[in-house]
Amino acid sequence: MTIPNSDKRVLRTKQDLRTSILTLMEQKPFADIFIKEIVETAQYNRGTFYAHYDSKEQLLDEIINVLFEDMEIAYRHPYVQLSVIELDKIASESVVLFEHFLSNKRLYQLLLSPATNYNFHKKLTEKIDQLFREDFIISKEIDPSVDLNLFNTYRIYGVVGLIVEWIENDFLQPPSYMSDQLLRILKFSTPEVNVNQQR
Repeated sequence: MTIPNSDKRVLRTKQDLRTSILTLMEQKPFADIFIKEIVETAQYNRGTFYAHYDSKEQLLDEIINVLFEDMEIAYRHPYVQLSVIELDKIASESVVLFEHFLSNKRLYQLLLSPATNYNFHKKLTEKIDQLFREDFIISKEIDPSVDLNLFNTYRIYGVVGLIVEWIENDFLQPPSYMSDQLLRILKFSTPEVNVNQQR
């Protein structure tokens, strides 16, 4: 099916405005960016901007939503056709979530930058929390005395922390290493912990 020229123009305009705001965000804090600068950088007028967005925040939210749609596909890739996940049988190559983050390296680093100050860490956590709780049913058999809601929260924040630290360390390890480590961590159990006497 062909896309009408009017729709193509809308898509091109919105892409230009997205590129414009991201370019400006690399130069100055998000709070200091004005609509006038966004449209001038994209070579449009204010009327064109307001035909599509109410504010720069709405524009940035759209960028994040598109990013999260892509992340959701990558997140679900290892189990998209499964009804039960056996971690011992999941190949690390099927975990493509870290490939997604690396492919969008510039954008994630920009959104997590203190200069952006848009609470993106919270938005990322909420998205992964939503995916985890929607997709997985954790059995009570792990330990009937463990509060499953707290257990899920613990794992969700652990995964997010792993991802954010990797991004903030400029993707130090390759995605394949991170995928392998994530699987190992998810399977890991610590019934006993040694105390470091040198502390």
